[in-house]
Formats: sequence, C-alpha cells, structure tokens
Amino acid sequence: MNILKGLSKGIAVTAFVSMVGGTPALAGTFVYVSNAEDGDISVYSLQPDGALTQGGRAPAAKIVMPMAVSPDRRFLYAGVRSKPFSVHVYSIDPGTGALKPLSVSPLAESFPYISLDKTGRFLFGASYAGHLISVNAVGADGRVAAEQRHQSPSPDASKVEDASQPRKTGWWSRRSVGGDNG
Repeated sequence: MNILKGLSKGIAVTAFVSMVGGTPALAGTFVYVSNAEDGDISVYSLQPDGALTQGGRAPAAKIVMPMAVSPDRRFLYAGVRSKPFSVHVYSIDPGTGALKPLSVSPLAESFPYISLDKTGRFLFGASYAGHLISVNAVGADGRVAAEQRHQSPSPDASKVEDASQPRKTGWWSRRSVGGDNG
C-alpha cells in the first residue's frame, strides 16, 4: 500500500501500461507513472497477481504528464507541460522495462494529450488552452523532429488519434470538461 501512496505524490500522476516484447516468453507488463511534481517517471513491473514491483525512475522535467508508447514498444514519449514545452524520448529495455533517456525535442504548446500514428512515424499533440493540434515527425531511431510537420488551429482541442488504430475513434477534438486549463 505504501507504493500506492507514493504514486499519488505531486500535482498529478499519469499511469501508462505497456506490454513490451515480441513473444510471450519475452513479454512483460510494465507500468510507467509520470510524477509531475517530481519531474520524473517511475517504472513498475506488473506481477500476475496484480501487485506492482517498483523499478527505477527516469529523469524528465517538472510537470511531465502525457505519455505514449511506440507501436513497436521500443520507445516511451513523455510530454512536459511546463515551459519550455518538450517531449522526452526514452528507449525501453524489453526485459526489465527500464527507461534510458534518448532525446528531448521542443513542442509547440502544453499538450495534455499526445499519441503516435500506427507506424510510429508521427507524434500528435492536442491543446485546448493553445487551441491547436500539431504533428511532429519521428525518426526510425525514435527521436522526434524539432520542426513541426503540421500545426492547425482547433478550438478546444483535447485529444488527437490516428483513425487507423484499433479501438480508436479517429482525429477529434472536444471541449474541455473542466479542471485542467491546458
């Protein structure tokens, strides 16, 4: 229970679960928690009984929040919502789930939501406070290009997804439901 108390420390906690590995023998379930106030990401391994085993922590920046894992499960992308707005990219160790810092690239705005297309070649961002959506190219090495491929005004955009992803609803925006100003 102490682990769960520690998870809630900070302004916000965002959890992201990733199945890493290409075969069941190599696959593990890893849970990534963005510790917004601490400015880092905790790594946990999910056990068969539902218990979490704490791993390491990877440095990021204050107010690190939205996260996305590449479709091939090789990279974790973490958006920073404090200035200068950026995305931290980490390589994921397929055996342990450990994160190794790879790169940091600027983003156009404070994005409460980021995602990748099904190929992992483009990073999408949506900001309702900034009233925009953006697309940045992603290289084969997982690094996000500093220059945007596309930026469009979008009143109150809060989420953007690739329509070809399974169980996804496509590119969309919606009004803020309150509580988060951007």
